[in-house]
Amino acid sequence: MVNRRIFVVSFILVFLVTLINTPPCWPMTSDSQRLATSDADNIGKTIGEYFNGEEFTYNIGFWWFKKAAIGRIGIHKKEDAAYEITLTAETMGFIGFITGYRKDIYYAYVEEIDGGKRFRTKRFEKVVKIGDRTRHSYTEADYNQMTYHWKSWGDGQEEKEATEQIPPDVLYDDPITGFYNFRFGVYGQIEEGKEFYVPTFPAKGVSSIYVRIETNKEKVARLNPNPAETDYLADIIIDKGLFGSQTGNVEVHFNKELIPLYVIAKDLILFGDVRGTLVELTSSMGFKKINLNFQ
Repeated sequence: MVNRRIFVVSFILVFLVTLINTPPCWPMTSDSQRLATSDADNIGKTIGEYFNGEEFTYNIGFWWFKKAAIGRIGIHKKEDAAYEITLTAETMGFIGFITGYRKDIYYAYVEEIDGGKRFRTKRFEKVVKIGDRTRHSYTEADYNQMTYHWKSWGDGQEEKEATEQIPPDVLYDDPITGFYNFRFGVYGQIEEGKEFYVPTFPAKGVSSIYVRIETNKEKVARLNPNPAETDYLADIIIDKGLFGSQTGNVEVHFNKELIPLYVIAKDLILFGDVRGTLVELTSSMGFKKINLNFQ
């Protein structure tokens, strides 16, 4: 059970952008709308050019363990003009010892479409390593045939695979690809008080995640004495069984560039609140250490 709970925030770094998986049939935003959620420097740049080389590092902790695990997400251009997005998270120290130094790795291989205005997933992979055990899975999309194929194997479990249809006029974003689409303004603007019912990638039928961007008044009341450190406060409700939570509640703090600075997965069974804090970032502007006063 420790393996599952301690790693919750690493998956939340994938999920953070539940806002990410908004319906793919939503219209593209104009340049003026995009500026509300991106730096003005993205004018004249494709989505890949804008984000290429960006990397974030998060400390993950619970109880009195402030650094029980570490998570990283980054994006880099490949030789074939595609982009590789990588998310890794691994337990450390004493927690690493009792969890077999668990490490989860996610890869998204994406291409630019619509003249560079958004990413589209070509292949999404997941690798989980616990001690000497490894499990693999992938999903590969074929938009010429309008199908996607998924497969999972390893760690002594039964190998499974299937090919599914993609509905007409639909684009499926994996979560970490959606992270960049969301921040580039593909899905529309984030506004105070706005609510989203977000459909997730098909698994066992269609499911959705509820997201609310809190008003500034609500943010100030809850985050006193440091509300200015958070530009957007998002409350998210997910399936309680996904992370072993009693409520399914997740709180995410974004800055004005829609970088998730701080994440709290609340009310996990046996562990209470599990927190992820951004500590380092690298972008085209260079390397920067982050100093936050979140408690």
